[in-house]
Amino acid sequence: MTATALLIVLVAAFLHAFWNYLAKKSQNKIAFIWWFILFAVVFYFPMFLFFFVESKIPAVGWTCIVATGLLHTFYFFFVGSAYKQGDLSVVYPLARGFGPFWVPILAVVVLREQLSLRGVIGIAFVVVGIYVIHLKSFSLKMLFEPFTAIRNAASIWALLTGCTIAAYSLVDKVGVKSVNPAVYIYFIFLIPLIFLTPYVLARERGALKPEWQLNKGAIMAVGFLVAFTYLLVLFAMQTSNVSYVVAVREVSIVFSALFGIIWLGEGHRQPRFTGAFLIALGVIFIGLSR
Repeated sequence: MTATALLIVLVAAFLHAFWNYLAKKSQNKIAFIWWFILFAVVFYFPMFLFFFVESKIPAVGWTCIVATGLLHTFYFFFVGSAYKQGDLSVVYPLARGFGPFWVPILAVVVLREQLSLRGVIGIAFVVVGIYVIHLKSFSLKMLFEPFTAIRNAASIWALLTGCTIAAYSLVDKVGVKSVNPAVYIYFIFLIPLIFLTPYVLARERGALKPEWQLNKGAIMAVGFLVAFTYLLVLFAMQTSNVSYVVAVREVSIVFSALFGIIWLGEGHRQPRFTGAFLIALGVIFIGLSR
């Protein structure tokens, strides 16, 4: 993984954690998510149109566009449902951590990628760090807490979110090889908007106006960041191993833990910071695995 790609993904990780922090602070999570998707679709339309006119999308590109659009529909719904139930410093690590666990396995099996020893060690540190960051304490009683936590609704929604992350990461690795990322990413938001709108109008219509009035600044910020951050990741995927990109991106867990502990007043500082250190160590190994 090149130094440029590493820097791009790290910046994207920080911004990704920040927009999740804003989403967690919102009043109605699903309404907030619908609003920022709508804003992203409107805001990025000129960019999309500029590149789309010159684009020739092959059949495999359209297949990936439809697939990632559907997967992101589930992703947005799952992440909104998870934040209804749980803390940022719990939901985000669990959701983002499930991706690195599956992506390397699927990337080797499906995409025939090869991982260097440093890459494997780095991914292992990231996964272990994610587990530690989910602990409430380092007592023996709490050692298996992350497993028992799966029983609650927030963790179930977070794990479902992680499944969609693993799936769309692999789809997008293939998709950006045949579709301009600026065009590709637009459909990532347009398709979920089409599918989520009937649900939102039927179930959350009454929350739309209050959510906009209360959080319109945050909605517009997230609408910009959510597309911009993933666009950075897509460009990195064009030149780097998907397993490394997805793993490095999980440093966003460090930022989300800090946001949750410092800004939202969430507890369990020692495990969170220890897990953050392990994740950072994993990022160093991955960055050296060229």
